[in-house]
Amino acid sequence: MKPLLPLCSVVVLSCALSSACPDPGTGDVGADIGSPPQDGFAFAETAPSDSGPLLDIGDALIADATAPDGAADSPAATDSPVTPADTSAPETPGAALGPVISVDPVAYTFSYVSPLPAPLSKQINIGNAGDEPLIITALTFDASGSADFDMTLTPPLPKTLAPGKSTMVFVRFQEVAGGMGWLDIASNDPTTPVQKVQFESYLKATSGGPPAIEPCIDLQPSALNFGQVQRGNTKVMQALLINCGSTEPVTITDINRSQLFFFVLTDEFQLLNAPATPFTLQPGASLQLDVEYAPQLAGPDSGYFEFVTNAAGQSTVQLDVAAVGTEPPPEEIGLTIKLYWDVDETDVDSHLVAPGGQFFDCATDCYFGNPSPDWGTQGDWIDDPFLDIDDVDGYGPEHINISEPKPGVYTYMVHYWDDTFDDSSPAPSNATVEVYSYNQLIASFGPEHLASTNRTWDVLTIEWPSLSITTLNNVYTTSQTGGSCFP
Repeated sequence: MKPLLPLCSVVVLSCALSSACPDPGTGDVGADIGSPPQDGFAFAETAPSDSGPLLDIGDALIADATAPDGAADSPAATDSPVTPADTSAPETPGAALGPVISVDPVAYTFSYVSPLPAPLSKQINIGNAGDEPLIITALTFDASGSADFDMTLTPPLPKTLAPGKSTMVFVRFQEVAGGMGWLDIASNDPTTPVQKVQFESYLKATSGGPPAIEPCIDLQPSALNFGQVQRGNTKVMQALLINCGSTEPVTITDINRSQLFFFVLTDEFQLLNAPATPFTLQPGASLQLDVEYAPQLAGPDSGYFEFVTNAAGQSTVQLDVAAVGTEPPPEEIGLTIKLYWDVDETDVDSHLVAPGGQFFDCATDCYFGNPSPDWGTQGDWIDDPFLDIDDVDGYGPEHINISEPKPGVYTYMVHYWDDTFDDSSPAPSNATVEVYSYNQLIASFGPEHLASTNRTWDVLTIEWPSLSITTLNNVYTTSQTGGSCFP
């Protein structure tokens, strides 16, 4: 299986079931201010609209029809023109984990001021921390629990998650009867066939009356949905952090970024006006939080900012953030290379190597483990490659895009990563490559027969800006593999 997680996480995965290791699904947070959550989901089976990003690529979430709109709280064998680099962190062999469900959070308390002007919601992230596909078969609320809790958005079931992939469920809270509720997540995880997520509520104040207990903290809204934002653009949304008390100041001692399934909230989300911590809000005072989303790699982004406080009964509040970054229009992309293949349940990979670069090198190879390296002018996305689509289980397409490449000769290669998926029978595959510039097809290659895992096809070199292409057509077997690149 392709190591979709940072290799440092493999150590964690190998002991995920041991009490001596951290739980990968508890959502421990880091020390940096991070990224925003989502408001206003409206998913369809087609491409997501700005009204609500699809956070689980390729599948829609199913909305509860009763939910109000906007509610959401070895070296190469032969003539490769690119010198293989030493791989510093090869995939570590070990005992198979199987499918491993990881959920964040596993318990959540909705704190609120009554009466609620609108229902509150919380995104529950469900991931696969194992090395085999996780199949989610059912999502139900325990009948013995409170009617205060229900689901508004769910993925289509059964839902299969490849290793390292995730989906989400949105749970809604309304003042009905009080009490606790439990969401049951059934899957093929042999250790935890049913994962329970516990919900309860906490009345911290009544509108027009004194708070139940002080200091009191509130966040309105508790989630921000940025919808679709094109790379190169930015979007800013606001939330209010409020001292809902009347006598006691509240102190915010820290602001953290979420860490979900080993990944810290992307820095594509920034809290623009965060004051230095600690800071204090006086009774009745509020602070406007300006959150910016500036996408780089196309695809869904989500997580939360956590505010650590001295509020009574509520040591933290979370601002959920979510968005979907999109590619620029093809007419605005100087170089696009697309890869297709003809066999399902197989994984064929794109590699675009920078001038003078190396295969599977974290600085100079754009591939699944390094999908958006910083090439050319440092810090400027316009000359960087982006693996905007990575298909892991059959057919493709995969897309690598550079809006304005720096002058030089780039090499494109295809590597057969895995000739089987989910224990299917190994199969050969035939790969086809297409090269576009500003949405105009300028060359195509293949189909090329790739017999088995680790067959590698050196396809072409292309010089920018002349678009002069040299056909390589070297096919060989390499024993070299690489995983995810990380600092």
